Amino acid sequence: MTTLAPLRFDPMDPSYTKDPYPTLARFRENAPVYYWEQGGGPIFFRYKDCIALMREPKLGHDPTLGAGFPAEMRAAFPDFVELRESDLFMVPPESHARLRKLLNPTFSPRAVEVHRPKVKAIIESLLDKFPREGVIDISSDYTRQYPVRVIASVLNIPDDHVSDFIAFAESLIATIIPGLPPERFAACMPPVARGMALVREIIADRRAHPMENDLMTQLINACDAQDRLSDPELVSLVAGLLVGGTDTTYHGTNQTILSLLEHPDQLALLRAEPSLSRNAFDETLRYNMFGRMPFTRYATESFSYADVPFERGKPVFLFMMSAFRDPEYLPDANVYDIRRQHTGTHWFGLGPHFCLGASLARMEAEIALQSLLARYPKIELAGEPVYGNHPIMRTMDKLPLRVSTSAA
Repeated sequence: MTTLAPLRFDPMDPSYTKDPYPTLARFRENAPVYYWEQGGGPIFFRYKDCIALMREPKLGHDPTLGAGFPAEMRAAFPDFVELRESDLFMVPPESHARLRKLLNPTFSPRAVEVHRPKVKAIIESLLDKFPREGVIDISSDYTRQYPVRVIASVLNIPDDHVSDFIAFAESLIATIIPGLPPERFAACMPPVARGMALVREIIADRRAHPMENDLMTQLINACDAQDRLSDPELVSLVAGLLVGGTDTTYHGTNQTILSLLEHPDQLALLRAEPSLSRNAFDETLRYNMFGRMPFTRYATESFSYADVPFERGKPVFLFMMSAFRDPEYLPDANVYDIRRQHTGTHWFGLGPHFCLGASLARMEAEIALQSLLARYPKIELAGEPVYGNHPIMRTMDKLPLRVSTSAA
């Protein structure tokens, strides 16, 4: 068996946060795999290995390997445990396959297009609050705002409940932070409980009063051979949409705007061809993913890959940010090119765990970019981005732009 060189690095270092790619290139070039001491498992950096292991059926997402949550957590936070144990990442493979079969038609590219008018209205309403010219914070006042509002809108959450819905989303996102102190985790539970109660109420109302072009009604009606989603599955799915559909779109749009401003030729190209907006979003997720850490998978049985032993229940780390900059994947991987014809959207996952909301996220980002550029013929950076201390993602708390509705 291969003896792995130990690896230590500080993912919270400010220089790494701003630009992790020189560090990742050095690791990738020196060795294909190391033993990551902080994580307690092997960590891979090259495209060939990362993609192969993303497709490996003996690697799963559930750290409990089906054992579920401990009794003390069940007793203290029963709603949260029910929510998590029904989500797509925790259910057994056969349950996951059943859920995806029911859900995939609702989230197809064609199906999500029915929500385009709502998405555009939300984005335009946010832009209407900005001045005709001056300095704006595009992160806190635009990209942070629209994804959760879109999800609330497509689910037809009543206006007087949207603030509770947003608190539900933010609390759920906080619970996935590794090493979250117990007191902070406990503080997240009341908004989660209120959010779950709200979703249950909306499910009951929508069963009695179905709505046209309403995502909740579509999910309730999703069925195959009389098999339907249960209420706990529906609640968990809404929670999953909030967590996955909010942060990916928020951070991905931020990085796309920054990457375009750092590459004026690509910004000019996008202004000339707005139809490239979705491609620009995809290329940014390939070129400058917003992550800070590798993806984590768990061995569901002991086996070896490339002479590296994997022990059942132990983590395996896949640094996809590095993989997408690997010259073995793309000879010009360090070039940002929004015309690039991608053969797939691997940044949304692979196989059965491909992101359910990818089509919705890509449509939202497309509209957000097109609307911003149409509103402001002149956009430039008004200062350096201010990065936050999120332990998983390189979040931009502030992205100041100088804008003008006049091209002069």
